[in-house]
Amino acid sequence: MDPDLYRATTEGDILEFIRAMEGKNTVLHIATSYGHYEIVKLLCKDLPFFVAEKNSKGNTPLHIASRAGDWLLVILLANSDYRDSDFLAEENEVGNTALHEALAYRHEKVARILIDKNRNMSYSVNKEGKSVLYLAAEAGYACLVKLLMENPAGNCSAKGRLRHKSPVHAAILGRNTEVLKILWEKDQSSFHLRCDEEGRNALHCAASIGYLEGVDFLLSKICAAAYQRDKNGLFPIHIASSKGHLDVIQEMLHQCPDSRELLTLQGQNIFHVAAKSGKAEAVSCMLKMPELAKLVNEGDDVGNTPLHIATIFAHPKIVRALTWDERVNLELENNDRLTALDIAEEYMETMASFQKRLTWMALRVAGAPRSPNKKFPKTRSSRVGEHCEMANCKEKANVVLLVATLVAAVTFNAGFTIPGGYNNSNPDKASQPC
Repeated sequence: MDPDLYRATTEGDILEFIRAMEGKNTVLHIATSYGHYEIVKLLCKDLPFFVAEKNSKGNTPLHIASRAGDWLLVILLANSDYRDSDFLAEENEVGNTALHEALAYRHEKVARILIDKNRNMSYSVNKEGKSVLYLAAEAGYACLVKLLMENPAGNCSAKGRLRHKSPVHAAILGRNTEVLKILWEKDQSSFHLRCDEEGRNALHCAASIGYLEGVDFLLSKICAAAYQRDKNGLFPIHIASSKGHLDVIQEMLHQCPDSRELLTLQGQNIFHVAAKSGKAEAVSCMLKMPELAKLVNEGDDVGNTPLHIATIFAHPKIVRALTWDERVNLELENNDRLTALDIAEEYMETMASFQKRLTWMALRVAGAPRSPNKKFPKTRSSRVGEHCEMANCKEKANVVLLVATLVAAVTFNAGFTIPGGYNNSNPDKASQPC
């Protein structure tokens, strides 16, 4: 018996007794929770109806044993004398069967036992929309995925699967290429379904997490996925750009060279997307790729180039990388007749953040011009800009860079300094630790 329940009973504590019974656990639930094998065996034989009883959370004793990964108890409960075999498919309050519980808690052996007892649960779906096949794929249990896919009950229609979370998506999130290959072999149609509420396909998902091996596999099987938008109008290569996954971008360009031409609904290319997301390293590396040269000065639907975008979102490292590339035209104006510097100086009219000030400085150091068509009032920032000689701006920038370099050097050296320093006062003990 549950210790709390026993104590409440023997001491006559009514409130405690009620509290202990609120969970609606039977003696079989309690015996299973504590792993009392002999008691469970006795109850399954003499009181088999307890096997299907649910507690307040909808869990049967089999749910409890499956979650705990106690395969001996699972065998005992699953093979009980209870006549209704459907109890194996009983769901708790969140829609989980015992098999869901075993897979969710990564108990492969228990899951295999339950699958062998009931092969008709491949697409049993809980309230999260996760089928047991999804959970098996997520866990990377390739053998179980294959077993579930071979079951006739697993071959439900694609229309029916639209309500469920995709096992393909689960395999991608788990970065399990072996499971992906099994799913492709058994059901290629599932790869053409959207994976999530954002309307992303499998390639979007793999690109989002930087799963290079998965991207390579998917492109080799369904290259058309590279040319599908999600609900936000983004292609997979834009997702990779927004996350800064350069290796994924390179793989997509290798297998689908024309994907470099793909634009968002705002007319933005991969440079725009990376610049907006602040992925400085990705931008710097893409600038070194000759095949992307013509993209660096492209304007979006409102005329903003990648440099405009980096300025708008105040990413000084990206502004610096772009302005130091001689192919980038610093004089280009957007549809409002504004250059990148014009935008930076408009932001400087208010209480500009440190990032915006660094962005403005990076443009000034690079010699970025103002638009000849733009007339700015004599504000504090514009007066400072007009009276600040380029040499002084460069000097300020160099000071900032020098300080940053010194801080980095001191930090680096500190990691290799022996506590106490070195003894240089005695020639015989020079360079010896103090």
